[in-house]
Amino acid sequence: MARTVMIGNRKGGVAKTTTAVNLSYELSLKGKKVLLIDFDGQANTTSTYMLGDEEFYIGDALLDRKFDITKTIYPAIVDGIPQENLHIIPGRSGDVMTKLDMDMISLPRREERLLNHLNTIKDSYDYIFIDTNPGTSVLGLNAVIAADEFIIPTSYREKSIEGIEMFLTHIEEVKFIDESEIKFTILRCGLRRAAKREIAYGQSRTNTIWANQIANTIIWDKIIFFDAELAKLPVSKFSPKNEGAAYYRDFAREFDRNGK
Repeated sequence: MARTVMIGNRKGGVAKTTTAVNLSYELSLKGKKVLLIDFDGQANTTSTYMLGDEEFYIGDALLDRKFDITKTIYPAIVDGIPQENLHIIPGRSGDVMTKLDMDMISLPRREERLLNHLNTIKDSYDYIFIDTNPGTSVLGLNAVIAADEFIIPTSYREKSIEGIEMFLTHIEEVKFIDESEIKFTILRCGLRRAAKREIAYGQSRTNTIWANQIANTIIWDKIIFFDAELAKLPVSKFSPKNEGAAYYRDFAREFDRNGK
């Protein structure tokens, strides 16, 4: 059965989508069956892995409890090639996801709809990742309810660390559990080697509170991530020998190993 993982932080700009795109790809290269769900209103994950002509998207399943969710699942396209081990349920850009969120407000069991759909397909995957936006929404509630665990990227900037605290409190309230019951991994992303004071601040805050939840892998700030995003490719496909590509390969090995 799949590990269902929400990638989130209540602060934006902390590489949630970068992590979703690259981690899912690296795990698929390891032979894992991976499904990636795009809940982010910018739909950057979708534009990276899809051609834009998909008939169905995640909203079709969430609005109709009888809808066959497998119709929304497409092979990810990487450099023109459909991927065998990496699939995606696309989102939509513009105001579509905002309207979807509003349309779901009046639906019965609105927070559990993703969970109920995923329960029908979880045996087909090793990993299901949900890429989310920073705010609170019905879509976000669905992601929290459906997830078994969480990856929380942080840039170690003050607002980013506050975002971790807010996000964990939100999970506690939604799931009616204590923080000690939440399975989560803090992933340090976009750290600048020259920003020693910022790193020292982040280490002092996170190591004091969440020392056992911090990934060993660090995703250092590299221009290659921006370039790969513009090319709509995972970084290890865009530039396999670049140091930045090794970061997510390392994290994929670490995250996969820690789930066993």
